[in-house]
Amino acid sequence: MPSTTIPATAEGMPKLSRAAIMSLAWRLYRRDWAHCRPANAATHRKSFSRCLKSAWMTAKFEAAEAHKTIKQRAADRVEELTLELMRIEARPLKMTNAADRRAIQAEIQTLRAMQ
Repeated sequence: MPSTTIPATAEGMPKLSRAAIMSLAWRLYRRDWAHCRPANAATHRKSFSRCLKSAWMTAKFEAAEAHKTIKQRAADRVEELTLELMRIEARPLKMTNAADRRAIQAEIQTLRAMQ
């Protein structure tokens, strides 16, 4: 394996604000431990590690969502609506499904026309 360094902006990787990520991690940590006290320092570190990992995942997800095109967003929405249609079909028989099904199918048709 070569020991060359790869710049942070290589291959289209977005630059992320590390300060914003750390502040989100601290906000999550404080929220989790607002009314509790962990048993020891190791628990503190493990908990903050989990919050920092969550903050990085959130930042990466938001960056990926910002780079999506309108067609990609429409395709994702069509997939979500298709799953919702399957959930509607699984409802009990006494529940009315027709109005919800029509509304979802109309939205799917509109989104497919955009693609």
